[in-house]
Amino acid sequence: MNPHLSFFLFLLLSGVCSSLSAESRDEILRKGKELYNGAGSCVACHMADGKGQKGNIPPLAGSDWLKEGSDRSIAISLRGLAGPIQVNGKKYYAAMPPQLLFDDEKLAYILSYVNNAWGNQEDLVSKEEVAKARRELSQDVFTPQTLLKKFPFDKKYSKKNGTFTPTFDDTLTEITRPVIYRTFMPGASPAAFAVALPGNHYFCWDAGECRLRYVWTKGGFIKSNQAHWSSNGKPVAEFNGTPYYRARTTLLEDESFDELSKTNMQKPIYDTSQADDFPIRLKGLKETPSFLGYQLVEGYPKFRYSLGEHTITELIGMNDKKTGIVRTFTISPPTEAVLQLTPSAFASINCDQGKSKPDGKLLLSAKDSSHFSVLITPVEETN
Repeated sequence: MNPHLSFFLFLLLSGVCSSLSAESRDEILRKGKELYNGAGSCVACHMADGKGQKGNIPPLAGSDWLKEGSDRSIAISLRGLAGPIQVNGKKYYAAMPPQLLFDDEKLAYILSYVNNAWGNQEDLVSKEEVAKARRELSQDVFTPQTLLKKFPFDKKYSKKNGTFTPTFDDTLTEITRPVIYRTFMPGASPAAFAVALPGNHYFCWDAGECRLRYVWTKGGFIKSNQAHWSSNGKPVAEFNGTPYYRARTTLLEDESFDELSKTNMQKPIYDTSQADDFPIRLKGLKETPSFLGYQLVEGYPKFRYSLGEHTITELIGMNDKKTGIVRTFTISPPTEAVLQLTPSAFASINCDQGKSKPDGKLLLSAKDSSHFSVLITPVEETN
């Protein structure tokens, strides 16, 4: 038999070339780059240059975690990763949510691009490899320990990579500058942020649905070291406070926060695909939002998301007296809008633009929507 034909048959039977042979390498990497840089995709955290964010999001550029085959990176993408992780000798704390929005083919494109961008020189990934892992991997979110037990490093890479034991306090008690964790939170999708603000106010913002979930001040920030990360694949964060503001949604409206908090030793359970009540309604639009990422403004997170042709920003910080949070919105281009807030006996809500209704609706003209703020303050702080 012709040796070239024998080699082709070997690849065909092994499933390696079934999805890759139909497209050129350049086309695969082009599609992967487009998906990586899409709205709300990998670029939002790992950045366009693949360098991540210092102390928070690990780099993909030059990462040893990509070496020795793609089983490890496929597993992280499909099941997520929660826990303190050491990458190329540096420490990072953020969690990686499972990439639930991408099918096998799209995830293969993205991983192929990552494997070959920013100087990386790894193999392309096929959709068959992703599909096999999706079928066979446990449903648990990985920790660095469980991931490396299944996909260990070769000795030459193990010294600068792996996990570590954090040395900071179990719960931060005095917040002097904003603290942002990319982590799993109860009552939120797997794409949540936990943020602590000066004045010791804390909130959960859900990038999966582009909305504020809840705000609290008593009881401290999330437990962030061993108590959180030693959860053996059960990564949802825990905290001792009770929210003074909690946004109502179709799925969570009738559940008490105590019930939601019971999920803190389980996998994230919130299904973002079923909630159709996004709190910002723009005139003539019924689209769901797309997360575009966030930036820091003097340390405070400014989230960006889109609705149709409109871009919305939401900067969340403290009021001057540090007694409550201020949500500052912009909508571009401006248009008539309705923001659905949740009236609460535990919080005072004030808006600087528009007309507020007793049911929590804030009616905004096009002029109002270009820049408006909402102050949410716990009732006990107003006395």
